[in-house]
Amino acid sequence: MKINLENQPLPKIYKRCGKECYLDSIREKLIFITPEETIRQKTISYLIDELQTPRSMITVEEHISHYVANSKRRADIVIHKLNDIDNTSSPIAVVECKAKGVLLGEKAVNQVLDYADFLECEYAMLTDGEDTICCKFDSESNQYIDIKALPNYQDMIKGIYSKIEEDETPIRIPFEDLEKNLCDYQDYEIGTNTTLSKAIPIMNLWECLLDVSYKFPKNKYKLFNLLEDYGLRFLSYGNAGGGIFSGPYRSFLIDVNGSTEFVSINISTYVTEAKQEIQKTSLNVAIDNEKDTHHSLQLILDDNLTVIGNSCYFYHHGRIGIGNLGSGKVSELRKLVYARYPQIVDGKRFFLGKLEHDRLWHLDDQEIVTLIENLISYALLRDEYRNSYKAAKKKTNMKD
Repeated sequence: MKINLENQPLPKIYKRCGKECYLDSIREKLIFITPEETIRQKTISYLIDELQTPRSMITVEEHISHYVANSKRRADIVIHKLNDIDNTSSPIAVVECKAKGVLLGEKAVNQVLDYADFLECEYAMLTDGEDTICCKFDSESNQYIDIKALPNYQDMIKGIYSKIEEDETPIRIPFEDLEKNLCDYQDYEIGTNTTLSKAIPIMNLWECLLDVSYKFPKNKYKLFNLLEDYGLRFLSYGNAGGGIFSGPYRSFLIDVNGSTEFVSINISTYVTEAKQEIQKTSLNVAIDNEKDTHHSLQLILDDNLTVIGNSCYFYHHGRIGIGNLGSGKVSELRKLVYARYPQIVDGKRFFLGKLEHDRLWHLDDQEIVTLIENLISYALLRDEYRNSYKAAKKKTNMKD
């Protein structure tokens, strides 16, 4: 949802220690100006001016430990209501503010909903000043549901709100119209330097991943069991080069030798610091675990996709980065893959799948199933190799 915070008034600006500050009317103190603080101040104005929230019912940067013991976290904005019985106040809504450009994805949503759970709030709001996500706790389903906007203060107290109805799955672009609609994806998911012969099937594959009306089949695959096709999640990942990739990912909940993992796939533009004028297209396979979230595989399709007629061949050269340790050895990775998943070893390359570009692809097509299985399996083995490489390096350093 869009809310217009652009025209919301900001507090008076002063200088302290040579730096500009807002005079915050809620905290009644000078606050250094940052992009996030600007959104926070505009949000406060919105709550007071547009939603008629009493100033006395708003707290800013509230320590959650005031409500829940042993928590070091702070909520950006908490809205309170008065209790009829004893005239004390309690939280009714929590608002989390992000600077422009910060993805309002699953991680940010989970953060504000965690705050709402801690504070036992009925409402939660997440905003970057342009896009806003609002939720209301539904006692019947025992979960938060999406609502159109945070209600005005009196309606909030009365429990009056507008629920967002689930949208129907968008209609896929017909196969014969893919090329004429390519401009909708170029410079966003598909690089402007990606050749037309590759860009069109890449667009078909991306729409296939976005199409939640089809599911990746639950099955016991060679290296993993698929527990659930989790649909789309809005996520943000980094890579070894310091790049950030944010947006929708198709996520799969899998079991690997008794360990549950999230593996997510998306397609995005890709540039290098050395050649920023060249924009390619990358197929990204990300893995979440309890330690970190990262891209295990970035398949630059300009270099690793071969198109001959209608046949699309997906390869990878095998090069692998290992954080601040530099690069691993392709020969060692190949040896591991050959022992665990030999069907994708093709000489010095890894062959990940072949698709015939003569129709719209769907996630339950056998060719797509094979490609997705190979991508996930290869990504898992790349991480397994990374972990063994790091362990070997650590052991060597300890001996030294």
